[in-house]
Amino acid sequence: MTSIALCRRNIFIGGAATAAMTALASVSASVSAWADEPPDDYCQQTLKFDLFSCDISELAAKKAVHPVVYKFAELESEEAQAIAGVLLKTGASTPERPDTLSQTVETLKRMDPGPAFDLAYIEHQIDNHKSLLKVQKREVDDASREGVQKTVATVLVPLIASHLDMLHTAHTDLAF
Repeated sequence: MTSIALCRRNIFIGGAATAAMTALASVSASVSAWADEPPDDYCQQTLKFDLFSCDISELAAKKAVHPVVYKFAELESEEAQAIAGVLLKTGASTPERPDTLSQTVETLKRMDPGPAFDLAYIEHQIDNHKSLLKVQKREVDDASREGVQKTVATVLVPLIASHLDMLHTAHTDLAF
């Protein structure tokens, strides 16, 4: 996939995700079902990976030198903020960041802008998106679950899968 096609796809997907999350938040906020769904492991796990992605993407939007990495970081930050906003409106609290993720943020902060930073960011995003996808699939596959969390997870599964495709393409471009 070319850099232009990747950017167009990312812009389209980012816009669709933001629109879906915004629509879901505005529709669901007025529904009393919010009170019926206390935050649980799904929200905490999703927020843990989502907020990490947001933080490293905000950093990458300042440091990335490759245009595809920069654009991905910019859109990923916006999407992660939208997703976190929806989940936090369900009453979920911001989870503590595990030490490994905190160390990753600190490592990326210390890196100089350049190809090495871009590659490290993409590699961390691939790992993070794989973890986030597992959490979403577990929620979608749980037949006993219904409501906002299942809806969010259902929207996120194809979004995360397409992000992984983009990240793998970017990784291939950067690794050579």
